[in-house]
Amino acid sequence: MKPLLPQTAADSPSGETDILLRPLLIGTAGHIDHGKTTLVYRLTGTNTDRLPEEKARGISIDLGFAHFDVAPFRFGIVDVPGHERFIRQMVAGAANIDIAILVVAGDDGVMPQTREHLAILQLLGVQHGIIVMTRCDLIDSEMRQLVAEELRELVAGTFLKSAPIVPVSGLTGEGIEELKQSLCQVAAQIPYRRLLAVFRLPIDRVFTLAGRGTVVTGSVLSGSVAPGDEVELLPEQRRVRVRGVQHHGQNATQVDAHRRAAINLAGVAVSDIHRGDELATPGVFTPTMRVLAEIECLSTAKRPLRHRQVLTLHAGTTAVTVRLRLTESLLLPGRKTSADLRMKEPLVLSWGQHFILRSSSSETVGGGRVVDGLPGRRRVRNLQHRCDGAGDSQPEIRIASLLEQQPSISDSDGVQRLGLSTATATDLLQAMTTEKSAAVIHDLASSHWISKHWLQRLGKSLLRVISEEVKRQSPRRLLPRSLVTSQCRNFDGAIHVPLAIDALLKSGELIQRGDLIGLADQQVQLTKRQREVMDLLLPMIAAHARTPPTHRELYVATDRMSPNDIEQLLKLCREDGTLIAVSHELSYTPAGLELLRSGLRELFQLKPEVTLAEIRDALQMTRKHVVPLAEYWDAQKVTIRNGDVRTAGPEL
Repeated sequence: MKPLLPQTAADSPSGETDILLRPLLIGTAGHIDHGKTTLVYRLTGTNTDRLPEEKARGISIDLGFAHFDVAPFRFGIVDVPGHERFIRQMVAGAANIDIAILVVAGDDGVMPQTREHLAILQLLGVQHGIIVMTRCDLIDSEMRQLVAEELRELVAGTFLKSAPIVPVSGLTGEGIEELKQSLCQVAAQIPYRRLLAVFRLPIDRVFTLAGRGTVVTGSVLSGSVAPGDEVELLPEQRRVRVRGVQHHGQNATQVDAHRRAAINLAGVAVSDIHRGDELATPGVFTPTMRVLAEIECLSTAKRPLRHRQVLTLHAGTTAVTVRLRLTESLLLPGRKTSADLRMKEPLVLSWGQHFILRSSSSETVGGGRVVDGLPGRRRVRNLQHRCDGAGDSQPEIRIASLLEQQPSISDSDGVQRLGLSTATATDLLQAMTTEKSAAVIHDLASSHWISKHWLQRLGKSLLRVISEEVKRQSPRRLLPRSLVTSQCRNFDGAIHVPLAIDALLKSGELIQRGDLIGLADQQVQLTKRQREVMDLLLPMIAAHARTPPTHRELYVATDRMSPNDIEQLLKLCREDGTLIAVSHELSYTPAGLELLRSGLRELFQLKPEVTLAEIRDALQMTRKHVVPLAEYWDAQKVTIRNGDVRTAGPEL
């Protein structure tokens, strides 16, 4: 297969040895023209300045990529631009690296972008790195010592405070082997991270190849991708198919986390994809216009961050305008707080993801970490309390905090909102349902997990709605369950109304007859004999849905009560809605009446006008039943009588 990216001298034939090498990503950082690209060339044999303008000007403008192997590691290198105008590219390159190389020229020392790049790496949560002093062939040992002391002062209190300082020369090659060994020593200290199984790749390059179509590249954050897979293009939420995958110019059957990938996509034009878009496992991530986060104002910032201030948020390979909503009016330099971030454009952010904040004057002023990647429009009453719980390192506390904020959690909430795999979230929630004082209930009908507190609140709201509706429909004391559910469709947690009804039935606060429910304390109390007769009569009527027994026939069916007493029971059933009277001698169940109504509707679809005999035959009834039923339908405007024929009425 033709390479999706140009091969270089550093590319090695793919084989089993590549699979055995542990992949790790290195990112360079440092001031412009401090020798980052030359250093990468010395390590890999690859010149990462690929653009004509980069070669002409001798500086990096866009991200460059290369790799080299030192057993047992395969290091992929992201070479980032050092110029202040290209900080967005720098952030994109540093967003998911494992090891940072802070490059400082020995003849220049620490410069403005050295400090800014270090601050960005710190804000992005990078934890491992090496300091490289380049151009050491141009300075003597005394100057090396002075620069080293300056660097130690610079990195004090950062993740590089104990990092080795390796002097190198891009001209002579001095120190390159020592640097490789230092990289291996640092890499050996990096624990294997427990990554989510879902695939995610922020796109940093998009181009097209003749005969192949659209190709995107990026560093795989988590999961894996293989030819034939279906992935989702975000934030567009469009599904596309992976035609082919390569890793460092070689065909691959699969590319997973910590590796660079070039992915050939089918069915999508290059103009439909942009740097900053993402590819991900379908259905896992949802673009959002709002996130909750913990943010920090850099100690070197010239002024504090303000409530409602507009900044640029850099995350992954994208940047978007964002407005801050803080817990206080100002966030002073060096301080941290919780924030509600409102974005101008939809973006995909997930729990724990780091980002950078830059001002309109192109100054890096702060950054932070997402603690809720999909809060929706729900109002947060106590932002600090919510963010403290959402950002906790213990997943059980994060789950409890989310269930305090909203009624329930779905399986899809795990990855983006909690930073947990679906399986892990399910296991934790299942454990919370079996605890002695269980605070979570699994609603099997909706596949959600609802907190007991919210279920109780929902139950109280339900009782209020039923009480108000019964008053409006007096003297009825029972309502169709479907009516109650529809009346609560705008409730917070409306999908759990059926579960709440079942809980109220179990507690005895509601009673149910057939498909009707009502408040237990508003029902007529029946004697034992009345309940026995009721349990006899109602099944008789329901068993003959089309031709139920008349009231006289019901009197004969039991000798346990007088006709007057039976009539009182039937009247009670009509008030409760368990029976509907079509005449003073005939009552139907709601289900039986709806069955006949459906048959009537089908009959009118065949003929615009029908006779009483045709209704009787079509609905399989007797004259004793069809006459009162037809008169009832006439009164209800279900049918319209014109002499001996009837037509469909407006209520049919």
